Amino acid sequence: MKKQIELLRELEELDLMLKDLSSPQYKKIGFKTSKQSLDIMHIIERRRQKLKKKIDPKLLAEYERIVKRYGARVLVQAVKEFCGGCYVKLPAEFATRRASELLICPNCGRFLYWVS
Repeated sequence: MKKQIELLRELEELDLMLKDLSSPQYKKIGFKTSKQSLDIMHIIERRRQKLKKKIDPKLLAEYERIVKRYGARVLVQAVKEFCGGCYVKLPAEFATRRASELLICPNCGRFLYWVS
């Protein structure tokens, strides 16, 4: 399950990069859309497509659902016993289940990960 979390985190990073590169604020702060920027976007998009093939389809569908709901921050770190997305206290059982399962916050529905 840890590998799937790593893949989802990488996918989230690529999505955030694409979002930044295509945002109007990107141009507003002085960055210009150049051939180089477009090339970078194509590289990121190709990497994203390859990555999607490695992720379990059910997890990918859940990821896409969360992206539609929140726009970003699909995977959040659990800090102590709290969700890093909505700051709600997580059930005590999550401490034991986190090693073997990909857990979802019961309040906001985001994927949770722990840093050991």
